[in-house]
Amino acid sequence: MAAEPVEDIFIDLVDMEFINDTLYFIADKDENLESDYFGKLNPKYSIIRNVDNKVLIVNQSKQPRFEDMADNELQENKPQIRFIMYLYKDSNVRGLAVSFSVYSKKMYTLSCKDKIISFKEMNPPDNINEDKSDIIFFQKLVKGHNKKMKFESSLYKGCFLACKREGDRFKLVLKDPNEELPIDSVMFILEDEN
Repeated sequence: MAAEPVEDIFIDLVDMEFINDTLYFIADKDENLESDYFGKLNPKYSIIRNVDNKVLIVNQSKQPRFEDMADNELQENKPQIRFIMYLYKDSNVRGLAVSFSVYSKKMYTLSCKDKIISFKEMNPPDNINEDKSDIIFFQKLVKGHNKKMKFESSLYKGCFLACKREGDRFKLVLKDPNEELPIDSVMFILEDEN
């Protein structure tokens, strides 16, 4: 049995107009056009490790940091290390759009507002009617590493989540493209959980 042919969706351009030295195209009908948005899909549960095998944990003050953690300590720390990664449909194709939350009596969601990493007390919204958000990151596979991921901010293009050492501690930061951090500081390993 032959498959049904798929209709091409196209935009019928009927006119052009210059406004302030910018060329705009005017469409005949725009009912097939979608505005920019992120739409929440299914969650996935993960433990996040840096390349030194340290586990990302959210402490009582909601400051994310990386710690050494033996396998037998994972269960007792589960509410602070089990991240709920909500996958989002993206109206633009830029990578897998995700948000990170933890549930510890209340829901807290990772934000990079003002380029400061923190957890806000909030449930990730079902829809975000913009093409950038402080809680949306694009998950990308690190070239040459089949299990390592990096996460680019949708709000700050070129800025990635990173593990930064401060004394004997490691914390989660948003790495600016000009900031001097080791290349592997933006690489993370996700351990999926059920």
